[in-house]
Formats: sequence, C-alpha cells, structure tokens
Amino acid sequence: MEYLPHPVRTIFISAAGYERSAQTKAAIEKNIQLSDPKLARQRSTMARWVQTAEMSGATDEQIADMQGRIRVFEMIAEPVLHSDECSIFDVSALLPKLPKNDISAFSLRNLVLPGDETIYVHFGRQEALIVDHDQDLYFEGAYVTQVDDEFGDDEVSTFRIALVFSDPEFGALAFDRPIGQTLKRNTDFVRFEIKHTNSVQQGFARMAQNGLSEESQILTAPLKVYRAAYDLLVRSMIYLGQEGCDLEMGYFDGAPERQLRNALNGDENAEQYLLENGFPAVQFAGRSIGPVPDLAEPDWGSEPVSFRI
Repeated sequence: MEYLPHPVRTIFISAAGYERSAQTKAAIEKNIQLSDPKLARQRSTMARWVQTAEMSGATDEQIADMQGRIRVFEMIAEPVLHSDECSIFDVSALLPKLPKNDISAFSLRNLVLPGDETIYVHFGRQEALIVDHDQDLYFEGAYVTQVDDEFGDDEVSTFRIALVFSDPEFGALAFDRPIGQTLKRNTDFVRFEIKHTNSVQQGFARMAQNGLSEESQILTAPLKVYRAAYDLLVRSMIYLGQEGCDLEMGYFDGAPERQLRNALNGDENAEQYLLENGFPAVQFAGRSIGPVPDLAEPDWGSEPVSFRI
C-alpha cells in the first residue's frame, strides 16, 4: 500500500486499534500460560508490562486524550472523503512555484475556497516542513474549514486550520506496531484560526498545539518550521481561491490500474472501491503551470457574495 494521506489514515485507525487489542490480549495470555500459576503477582506484572509496551509508555489519561482527538479527526475527515465535491487538494507540485511576495498584511475575509466546507490540503514531503529527520516526521498537510460570518451586509470568511503530521510507515506497520505509536503520530496537530477581522500575520499568533495554548509553549519543532508550514498553506489557499487555478483530478500513486481507469471514466463503483482501499479522489494543483505571479489579496469588491447554497 502506498503512502496514505491523513484523512484516509483516520478511517483505518479504529481497525488497527481492534487488531492490536486482540494481539495484546493474546500476548498477555501467552505470557500468563508460561508463568507459574502460583505467582499471581508475576502474572499481573507481565500483563501490565505488555499493556505498557502496547501504549508506548503513554499514561491512561494521555491515551484517552489521543483517542478523543482521533474521534474528532474521524468526524472531520468523513465529509472530506465523501463530499460531492472533491475536497482533497495535493499542492506538492504547486508549492515550489508559489511567489514570495509579502502577504502578511492580507485579509482572507473575501477568500472562497473550492470543495466542501472543510478541505484537506496535502503538502507531500517538503524539506522546509521536516520536524524530525530521524523519525521522518514532517507537516504533511492541513484541514481547512471555512466558516461564513456576517460583516455588515456581506458574508465573509473565517478559516479554522489544523496542521497534521506525517506517518510514512502507517500502511506497512499500523497493524503490527504498538497502537500508542500510531495514535501519537496521527493525533498531534497544530491549530490556527484566521478570523475575518485579522490579517494573515495575526492569524499565526493564534497558534495552539493540539488545540491547547499551554502545549504551544513547548514547540515540537523550530519556530521557522511552523512559520513555513503556515506560510505555504496560506499561499496555497489564496491560489486555490483564484478563478481558473490549475487543477487536475486524479488519484495518488499505487491505485489499482483497472479501477483507476474506470473511476476516471466516471464509474462510481470503482470510485468507491478505490476509496475503501485508501485511494480517495484528489485534485492536483499546479502540475501544468510555471511560476505563479505575485499573489494579490482576495477581494470581491463591495458586492455581497453568497458562498454556499
């Protein structure tokens, strides 16, 4: 199985959890059978040791917190994966083509993104977004939710963002490694909110790791990595909101060829098969263009705009 983007991983984590739970119980039972039945304390210690290893040293409270977060991600990812409008955007080809002009003072209140209310923007593996080389940990992408607010007689946009991390070994190891590792890798996130009253620069100041401001005092990565991820995401959002932006429908590498051909020809059964096997439809941005000209602040003028029906 090829690399699975974060929204797809969320639908497999519960299954991985059930499988790992069964494996853990089997391991505990095996160790108990090998122990002296007269030594109850020894048997209890073995059970705790196996369970602790499965949770990668995390406390019960930490595991409960991570499980709660994955349930939230499942609720976010579900409409992204099953939206009538393709809502996963791969910007890996676009990122090196984006301009570097100053956007810090821009307001995004007039920005309207394609896709559903929440979209997933996939960065791919970018050197500037690597958090830990040894663990191949990097910012993989972001969920972006557009919230419509009223501003006078107009509707304007506020954006809620959750940057998420990579898990390159999920497809190969999710059912064979401790569930604690899988939960940690897939539930950590960094939250931002760009309110319609704030500039892009002010939005960065609202950073919160795992939704908690106090956790943001201990940064997982150098501050420049957070800034780079936020900057590339916002630039991608501005580009995606432009009329006529370069988008190409397709699927990630590794999709079965027969189902891929059928899906691209509109076969809904093939589309469903691909989704269930970890290959959702994706809109690839920036594959067929050269360098992007300087980005302009999104502006719909003074005319009121209705974003959604």
